[in-house]
Amino acid sequence: AVLSLFYQAHRAKHRGQELGQNVLSQLEVMQSVIEKVGRFTLDSFRASRVPLLSLPDDVLDVLRQGKLEYTKAQAIARVKDEYQRADLLKLAISKNLSLSEIKTEVKALKSEVEPKSDLDQSLTSRWSEVGKRLRKSEAWSSKKKNQIAGLLDELNRLISDDL
Repeated sequence: AVLSLFYQAHRAKHRGQELGQNVLSQLEVMQSVIEKVGRFTLDSFRASRVPLLSLPDDVLDVLRQGKLEYTKAQAIARVKDEYQRADLLKLAISKNLSLSEIKTEVKALKSEVEPKSDLDQSLTSRWSEVGKRLRKSEAWSSKKKNQIAGLLDELNRLISDDL
């Protein structure tokens, strides 16, 4: 119910709509509670704190226990592999890692699982660029047409060898 009020107020504000008195009075109560908790407005609380509810359960549990700040929890939550995330959570808590150290660890974990090397990305980019240029080219109507067909056949053979 609280979340729906947050989003209802947000949508109404951005659409220039008026809210009913019942909704307004509930929002006033929520605003006074939020102001006592910290220096938030309804909008800033909705934008920065409500998304924490969708963190993975292991990260949310640690956050609720007060073992980790919310910015660190958000960074760790970006690790999709639950075992890697659990290891990073333990490390962040035991070593009291800074946010920048956590981000470095997350980046290192992501680079471990990145399937494409720089060479692969370069080849993919080159392939895309050649394809674009070829589509715009007049080579299809020239004597280069047979040469292009031969190169495509050769590429096809290379791919078939890998399969």
